[in-house]
Amino acid sequence: MLRHALASLFGPRSLVVVADRPLPGAATLPDALQARTTRIDVVRGVAPDIPAQLTGLADHERPDLGLVCVSPAVFAETLRRLAPRAPRALIVLPHEEPDPYPRGTVALCQAWAEENHCQLLGPRAFGVQRPHAGYNFSQHPTLARSGRVALVAQSRSIIAAVMDWAEDVHIGFSTAISLGDEAIVKLGPVLDYLATDPRTDSIALYLEDVGPAREFISALRAAASVKPVVVLKAGRDKDDDAVFDAVLRRAGAVRVRYFVQLFSAVKVLGYTRRPRGRRVALLSNGSGPPQLALDLLGPDAAVERADLAPASRQALEALLEPGAAVTNPVITYAPLTPDKIQAALDILIDDAQVDGVLVLLAPDALADMRAVAERLAEVAPRARKPIVSCFMGDAGMRPLRRMLDDAGTSAFRTPESAADAFGVLSSHFYNQQLLLQTQTALPQAMHSGDGAAHAIVSRARAAGRLILEPSEARDLLVAFQVPVQDTMPVGLYEPLSRPLAIRVRRDAHFGPVIRFGPGGPDAVLALADRGMDLPPLNGFLARQLIERSRIWRKVLASRLGTAVFEALQQALVQVSALITELPDVDALDIDPLYAGETRLYARSLRITLTAEAARDSQRLGGYPHMAIHPYPSRLVQQRAFADGTPWVIRPIRPEDGEALQDFIRNLSERSRYMRFVSMMRELTPRMLARYTQVDYDREVALVATTDLPNPAHRGHPHEVIIGLAHYLRNPDGRGAEYALVLGDDWQRRGLGGQLMQALIDAAREQRLEYIDGLVLATNRPMLTLMQRLGFTNDPAPDDDPTMRRVWLRLDDG
Repeated sequence: MLRHALASLFGPRSLVVVADRPLPGAATLPDALQARTTRIDVVRGVAPDIPAQLTGLADHERPDLGLVCVSPAVFAETLRRLAPRAPRALIVLPHEEPDPYPRGTVALCQAWAEENHCQLLGPRAFGVQRPHAGYNFSQHPTLARSGRVALVAQSRSIIAAVMDWAEDVHIGFSTAISLGDEAIVKLGPVLDYLATDPRTDSIALYLEDVGPAREFISALRAAASVKPVVVLKAGRDKDDDAVFDAVLRRAGAVRVRYFVQLFSAVKVLGYTRRPRGRRVALLSNGSGPPQLALDLLGPDAAVERADLAPASRQALEALLEPGAAVTNPVITYAPLTPDKIQAALDILIDDAQVDGVLVLLAPDALADMRAVAERLAEVAPRARKPIVSCFMGDAGMRPLRRMLDDAGTSAFRTPESAADAFGVLSSHFYNQQLLLQTQTALPQAMHSGDGAAHAIVSRARAAGRLILEPSEARDLLVAFQVPVQDTMPVGLYEPLSRPLAIRVRRDAHFGPVIRFGPGGPDAVLALADRGMDLPPLNGFLARQLIERSRIWRKVLASRLGTAVFEALQQALVQVSALITELPDVDALDIDPLYAGETRLYARSLRITLTAEAARDSQRLGGYPHMAIHPYPSRLVQQRAFADGTPWVIRPIRPEDGEALQDFIRNLSERSRYMRFVSMMRELTPRMLARYTQVDYDREVALVATTDLPNPAHRGHPHEVIIGLAHYLRNPDGRGAEYALVLGDDWQRRGLGGQLMQALIDAAREQRLEYIDGLVLATNRPMLTLMQRLGFTNDPAPDDDPTMRRVWLRLDDG
């Protein structure tokens, strides 16, 4: 694996510090880095001769990381003198003297970093902390506690506040970084690094500007596919806010709306148990605390109150004193004991209708609250379902909260913050289900290049019209098989629903957004309604979109039959296909739309085209009008071996996880070692997610599959994976790192060459300049195959004799 471009920033092997005053973090570096650190003092405002002082490095060796903190008067000259030995990464820390030309300094940093191929963080950066390694590359006076949460913020003040709070409540971090006035280091590469960082289990993100939509969503989806990501975004507009909610749902991330909720999220991200739903049971020693929590629960909230099973209620009645409440919330008025709280928790955790428990406790002079907290600290971390607790109060309860925090089961100060924390966990589970969804492979006739749909758009543009005629709009829906009748038959007697609407609008930042809700002349779609999503959609996503809408919960859920509900799902899926494949569509309205017993009827259809004709977006690297790259169904190819055995090349999908794991397990030890350079027998859950949950804007993963008899199902054929080819874009954006592995029984049949050629073709379509990979020097079959495909065989980076860098320039042919 090639070293990540930001490895020099987060894990430097050498350091140069150029400053005119002591930096608190630079004085406390671990011994291994101290030995490879050069400190260069700037005295009396005179920029030093930097190259001459880098005595600890070999000639022409670049330092991994540089820290610069100098007066604005000598900053430009300092950078100029640093250029001959420019570090791979540079952090520019703020100086106490104000900068008279801040915009010029930003431009200078950008130009210098690009010219010297340096990952620059700043100017005026908070810096970076890596507590587990003892790295404090910042001006923050103390190094944070070591933990498993990465903190990323676009504000120096926000990150300083969070770190100060975290120290007080004993929360640690794997990484803390503020991008601030970023010059070169962008959010996307930082998320990429943290997604693969073994020290990071989850990510807390404070945003002010998301930057380019496709780049942001692509990086966020990649990170959230392997680790929980919680996002707090500043700045709100009612419509934009609802769209951003939809973006985060599809990215698999969780949004919090207030600064205090970010604290709750950071605390709860360490939970190893994730709820598999949103139904929560409340257990309390009084009626007040659960009432406060209940205000945040309900059908429109991230969490709702669970209906306890009759058996659970009976068990609680037998356990608790007469007069205790056992329906949910469960309230006991007798003094709590450790045994009683453990027994109550066991009953609630065993209830299949409960996804997690909120324990909400107030001070009680008649109970041994420390003993209760100690038992909770033993039970909660081992429970099958998450247990989130609240110990209200400060003087007596704060030490108990801290004890629970240190035991790995975070406790909260208020019922509201505890409910928020459980909402983070349940929202994460829900959004992960959306992230796992992939658009179904479109049949060839669905693509706009097939003729009919493209011809309709071309005729309208030729006539100078941006609004399609009603007949053209109908023909366009027919071309994409949208199951909507645009006329109601005379004498129709079936009951109809109230007016509905399917609408598509383009968000200025995130592109097309599909909305479902009330329709008709007097209805206005609520901008904050959760009945919206970004394309592409499949059946599952369409169903969730409908069920999130207010009109479904309040009106349709009890009235819509199965057949017409399925038609509504299909209509949303096919509208998604239409706007995916026709970037010329700017807006679409099916309004009013009526649901009959089995069919959908539209009284009005309206489709508006974009002012500018769209460019051809059918290439793999296309679809620029969308924030989420659709599944590249055009890469599906039918093939056959020389003996006639059919096989298929296709992009991998999330549901291929089990088949991919079987493929890896069935490899010989030699094949696994040649691919992974280890004796691993199977993929870890995180690796499995990484290989199957692919964002096709940044990477391509192709599997070769064939049908074989399945002994477990009476020999009926089932699809098996026989080969995998994959590439991931390098941080430079110009190239990608590839990997190839073939099943042992399928080697020497031309499979590797065809699979690799398909990967090369995809890379060329994405306009990459090169692909490269590291191959074991002893892997002669792979080296021979790559040489036959035109690859160059070079020594590996760092002159590792066991590896070869095997690469291909893609713009040569």
